[in-house]
Amino acid sequence: MKTLLVSSALAMLATLFTPAHASEHNGAAMAATCAGCHGTHGKLRNQEFVPLAGMPEAEFIRAMRDYKSGKRQSTLMGNLAQGFSDRDVQAMARYFARVK
Repeated sequence: MKTLLVSSALAMLATLFTPAHASEHNGAAMAATCAGCHGTHGKLRNQEFVPLAGMPEAEFIRAMRDYKSGKRQSTLMGNLAQGFSDRDVQAMARYFARVK
């Protein structure tokens, strides 16, 4: 019984001290899906695709919304953009804006 009480208390404390960012969307993990075309961390070694590293958040969000709506045409990006929620796009935009 004592072990159960101690375990329960530790579990409750762990939830109190979990970093706030642990529950928010992980932009870096989602951004990894872009690496095939845009390079690791959005850094390109060629000029065939737009580099995402350092792109301002608003620019990234606008581009993804335009791809998703069909306003901006692309054979691949329109379909990819459909798979991300607004929250996902914002998290990726935040991540790429911070990558230098």
